[in-house]
Amino acid sequence: MEPEIRSFTVKKFLMAIKNKLESTPAVWVHGVITQFTEKGNMVYMSIADFNEGNVKPEATIALSCFASKFMSIKLKAISCPTPFEIKEQLKVCFLIKADVYVPFGKLQGTILDIDPVFTLGELALTRSAILKRLALEGLLDKNKNLELADVPMHVGLITGEKTAAYKDFTTRLAASPFNFNVSVAYAKMQGNETEASVIAAMDTLLKDSEIDVICIVRGGGSKTDLNYFDSEALCRAVANCPVPVFTGIGHEIDKSLLDEVAYLSCITPTDCAKRLVERVTDSWTRMTNVAKEIADQTKNMLVEHNKTLAQVASQLQYNVSSRLQQEKTKHTLISTSLQKDVQFIVKNEGARLDRNQEGLYQGSRKILDLAKSKFELLQARVKSADPQTALAKGFTLTLDQNGKFVRNAKELKPGDILQTKFRDGTVESVVR
Repeated sequence: MEPEIRSFTVKKFLMAIKNKLESTPAVWVHGVITQFTEKGNMVYMSIADFNEGNVKPEATIALSCFASKFMSIKLKAISCPTPFEIKEQLKVCFLIKADVYVPFGKLQGTILDIDPVFTLGELALTRSAILKRLALEGLLDKNKNLELADVPMHVGLITGEKTAAYKDFTTRLAASPFNFNVSVAYAKMQGNETEASVIAAMDTLLKDSEIDVICIVRGGGSKTDLNYFDSEALCRAVANCPVPVFTGIGHEIDKSLLDEVAYLSCITPTDCAKRLVERVTDSWTRMTNVAKEIADQTKNMLVEHNKTLAQVASQLQYNVSSRLQQEKTKHTLISTSLQKDVQFIVKNEGARLDRNQEGLYQGSRKILDLAKSKFELLQARVKSADPQTALAKGFTLTLDQNGKFVRNAKELKPGDILQTKFRDGTVESVVR
């Protein structure tokens, strides 16, 4: 006798799985955060596995966590010697308890804890890998090898709006004896929008072809805020920038990947402005020294040249007087010769015009006679080709019932009606 097959409702089936999973111990699971949302008293995210070189996840699991619990996990992350922020695209390792969300029948996990050592190791590997790629492509020194203007007066500034960094930078420039022209492009200097915002600001500034240097400045902050300047895309944008880029990000102890690719890495926004003032000051000092040296040399040269000019002026006066007398005599001879040549040319041209006038008269008559002969010949040809001319000679024209010419007997069949045109009329006939 076959055993009885039991059936369950969907809810009972999923509840059975949920109860089974409750007895399963929590495990450490690592992956890349692909989605992150904080909603009410809950935090939702997804982590996934990826094969190298493939942006499509190999496997994904949805996770959730109470906001109060997630706050303790976040504090654990930012309390590390090298703090980090939990965000999308970060590699993490969570302690997860498996669960099933019964209303949707969805397998998910509840986050219980985080292993910061795993993430710190991944961040270090990522930073090292980015530096290695940039070095292999020659991007670490590309911006450094650009030529900085001796007097970089037109400055492009990228910073946060109404920030202390903006005030420190512009105040230091304003305190200098030079009139710097600062073009500002505001950007987000922390958070997920940092990368795209700073790159967009660079693109805006580069539309001005007179920009001598671009300065990216930001005041101090938490190390997690400064991690956004380790972006590979941002580093590539700075490395490939066609004008030198100065960075003044954070404090003296802070060093981001962006500082590695910049033309000059300054310790603070104020230091960044100070370097520009020093550059212009050096150029001004060199120019002043050169100008003084030129003035001294010019004064000595003027004394010597005044003596030489007096001698040259005396000799020039004598040479000019002699040359004027020679030119006057030569011009008299040329004038006499030119008068004779003009009379001769006028006489010859008058004779040539008389000959051309006679030739034009005779030639026009011949051309008209030739054109008349050609026209009469063409008229005779047209007349000979006229069908009426052929009919007048005794020929006839045979047409079928559609009015088309009949040229061969094989085109006809018994019963066809034909029209034969004579000079003085038309006759119809039937083919037998």
